[in-house]
Amino acid sequence: MALVEDHQEDPWWESKTIVASLILGLPVVGLASLGALSLIGVDTSVFPAMFSVEFFVTDLSLRLLTLPIGVILIRAFIRSMTNN
Repeated sequence: MALVEDHQEDPWWESKTIVASLILGLPVVGLASLGALSLIGVDTSVFPAMFSVEFFVTDLSLRLLTLPIGVILIRAFIRSMTNN
């Protein structure tokens, strides 16, 4: 007897990789942007504090610390919204 697999895709919020990418996206993009600007010769030390490397590194480390809780909370919140 052959088992028939259901090829139904899960919603995007069920993918831990996508949710983690959304949570970590901003600081990674910010650090990459500052790195690219530094490579082409822009003096990034004159940028306001909200665009500094320290800000993005701090943001990334806080997001990494809270990532498991964030993934669980986001998935639970979206599941509750789709059930209503």
